[in-house]
Amino acid sequence: MRKFVRPLLCGMMVMALLAGCSKKEQQETTKGETTGTETTTGETTQAESQEDINPGEITSLGEYKGVEVTRMSTEVTEEELKERIQSILDANPEYVAVTDRAAKNGDIVDIDYVGLKDGAAFDGGTAQGYKLELGSHSFIDGFEEGLVGAKTGEERSLNLTFPEQYHSADLAGQAVVFEVTVNGIEEKRDAVLDDNFVQRMSDFNTVDEFKADTMEDIEAEKAQMADQQLENDVILAAINNSQFSLNEAAVDQQYENQMSYLTSMIQMYGGNMKEYAEASGMTEEEFEKQLRSNVENALKAQILMTAIAEKEGIKVEDSDREELAKQYFMEVKELQDAYGEDAVDEVALNNKVRAFLKDNATVK
Repeated sequence: MRKFVRPLLCGMMVMALLAGCSKKEQQETTKGETTGTETTTGETTQAESQEDINPGEITSLGEYKGVEVTRMSTEVTEEELKERIQSILDANPEYVAVTDRAAKNGDIVDIDYVGLKDGAAFDGGTAQGYKLELGSHSFIDGFEEGLVGAKTGEERSLNLTFPEQYHSADLAGQAVVFEVTVNGIEEKRDAVLDDNFVQRMSDFNTVDEFKADTMEDIEAEKAQMADQQLENDVILAAINNSQFSLNEAAVDQQYENQMSYLTSMIQMYGGNMKEYAEASGMTEEEFEKQLRSNVENALKAQILMTAIAEKEGIKVEDSDREELAKQYFMEVKELQDAYGEDAVDEVALNNKVRAFLKDNATVK
């Protein structure tokens, strides 16, 4: 089937690179020209000093080689295969041209339209060949309803009014006319798993080939998940075997950074933290507690891997930087320019230590 590249980036990797990038940008700002209210004296800003907070130290490095971990099963069940195929079918319905009836809710209409206010076309109100699903509520009230019953080739004038709270002040609450031409109508039908669907959606010819390829995809995903889980479990085991003295100021800073990032992302999609926590099966208080615990473990992992690298003499080489850059589909120089050389080396070293710990674990 067609392959869609969806690189999975380690959360620790992203956090480390972003932290390096943030520090690099702040240093450049303090040394450059004035931008808004930022200082140009070359002195360390408050934000920059926060980036330099010591995360803490390891007071006792426990056993980290030979720790016992269990690798999750990568077996794919028939039920998992069935669910994956159904999700592919649901995401790829069939669209059939309609020539013997008028448009109804659920149909896709291909339209040209011009929006007129006081007889003149307004900005953003014109399109050609636009495909609109009737009943999707993508347009203002009355637009889609006004096209139900229209036939291919028909022209309709829709007298509508924009909502009072519309984002454009020029159009909010204003009466307009949309001149619409229906170029074509398509009916959306549920996809059926047969050879025709396989040939439409992939490079294969038969259902059996499609199923086998889908099975391979799931197996590869599970193998990758198993590797990531194994690495995480080895690190957690080594953390539990060791003792740390964390800097609470560093924990607070990273916690606030993560909470701020999550909050902005959730709000971007119209949600709030309470809903996000409930979707994760937790109360908001439980979620915040879990996030802080995750931050503490991330800092412990960073301290741990630095200590192990020093004890084992593990160092970053060019090949490690190149491997990291490949994961981002970039050249090493591009990655260093984007995030800073120190951040790239830090993540490359973390990856090397993670691999060392996994290779030296006792896997059940």
